This record gives sequence, structure tokens and C-alpha cells, in this order.
Amino acid sequence: MSTSTGWRITAASVIGAGHVRGNLPNQDRWRAEAVAPGIQLLAVADGAGSRSRAEHGAEFAVAAAHRAAMEVFGAGVPTTLAAWRAAARRFASGCLREFDLRVVDEMRRIAGYGEDEDELWRSFGTTLLAVVTAPPYLCYVSVGDCFLVVDRDPGGPHLLVAPAEREHAGGTVFLTSAGRDQHLTRGVVVDDRIRGVAVCSDGVSEGMLAMRTAPDGRLQHRAPAEFGTYFAHFGNPRTTSEELAAKLGSPEFAATSNDDKTIVMAVRQP
Repeated sequence: MSTSTGWRITAASVIGAGHVRGNLPNQDRWRAEAVAPGIQLLAVADGAGSRSRAEHGAEFAVAAAHRAAMEVFGAGVPTTLAAWRAAARRFASGCLREFDLRVVDEMRRIAGYGEDEDELWRSFGTTLLAVVTAPPYLCYVSVGDCFLVVDRDPGGPHLLVAPAEREHAGGTVFLTSAGRDQHLTRGVVVDDRIRGVAVCSDGVSEGMLAMRTAPDGRLQHRAPAEFGTYFAHFGNPRTTSEELAAKLGSPEFAATSNDDKTIVMAVRQP
């Protein structure tokens, strides 16, 4: 779909093979909304496969990102870097606040079924990566292991938020985790060369990203040059979200991960 913000949006989410075998639903959710003229929201949430209400948590997360974006950016585009940084702080706190409100409301609705309150809270476990962009500015808020790739012209694909950076003590941090505030990351980028943005769940990291050895010997994710072909292909008005879904659901991608796979891709239109 094309929007009034100047981006062409292509999005798809497919259930992972592991969830099919386990009779689990797709626990990823995504949202792409025009917040105001010239301002675009892109959000992906990856519900925790081991949590019983993870798909609801993911739905709450992307709804919270939309509500927070409307509150912070709905009045118009910030005009300075300082204003964007302040807006990013408010956006981050708004995402957390709105998520918490939705989970608490749902917990009240289902109270009385004998579940421990802490365990009930954890059952909504989900990650969230939300992006608000109004070129040349882009801000992001992340809790968990979703990742963000931007395509620069010139410059090519660049991994802006890496899945490995969201890991904590061997386990993913969720919006329901006790230390989520300390492990939330946010940032503001000013770059008029950004022509494409891809917000992805962790389920596609092995199929879409490459690995390299850092100077300290650790392995790091990177966005390979081939990622640029996705921006070129799905920036074409003749391509569809069904094509992206077919790619994510292909045997090639199914072999890379048993997890659900979600991509929201935005390409600037001339």
C-alpha cells in the first residue's frame, strides 16, 4: 500500500513451522500507520513462543506504539534534532505506558481464574520494535530482538538495530520482563540518504542477515548487500504483500528458523 507520508509499504507475516507443529498461532504482529502528514509509523512485535498469551501481548504492543506515536507526533513533525530526541524519549515511555495499561485491563478482565498475578503478567510476553520516520529524521524504540535495516542511496543496506544487541543473559528481554526499562533502547538518526526501512521480527534474522567476526573475535550480524534487492523489488508498485508472504513462507525461509516471520518494509517514493 502507498500512504500520504511518501512511503510505499509492503508487509507480511507468516506462521513458523515450529508453531504449526506445536499447534500454536502466529504470535507476531505488525502495524504501519500514517501518524500525520509526512510522518510514518512502522512497528513489529514478536510474541514469546513459550508464553500462553503472547499473541495478545504482541497485539497490545503494536497498538501501544500507534497510540504513543499519535500522542507524540500527531501534531506534526519536530523541526530540530533536539526536538526529535525529546520526542523519542516521550515515544519510548508512551509505548511502555500504553502496553502496561492494555495488559492490566486484560488481566482485570480475566481475573478470578486462579492464576498467579506475576505469571499472568508474564504470559503476555512480547518484544517490540517501533519506528517513526519523517525524512531526513528517523527514531526507533526497541525492547527485545527484532531488527531494523535501512537502505541508503548511496550506501546500500545498513543494520541499524541488530537482534544480538537485544539479548540479555542468554535470554530475550520482553515488555513483561522485570528489567525491560534498563534494556530498552532508542535512537534518532538524521540521514536524507535513507530510501528504505525494513522492520523485522527475529524469525527472519537467519534468512535475511549475515554474520561477520568483529575485531574482538565476537560474531556480529550485518545486513548483506543482497538485502538491497528486497528494497528494489518491493518498492516497485507492481509487487504485492502476497509476494512477500510467499517468500517468507517458502521452503528456503522455513529451513532457516522455526519461528514466525514478519517484515514491514517501507520504500520512499520519488
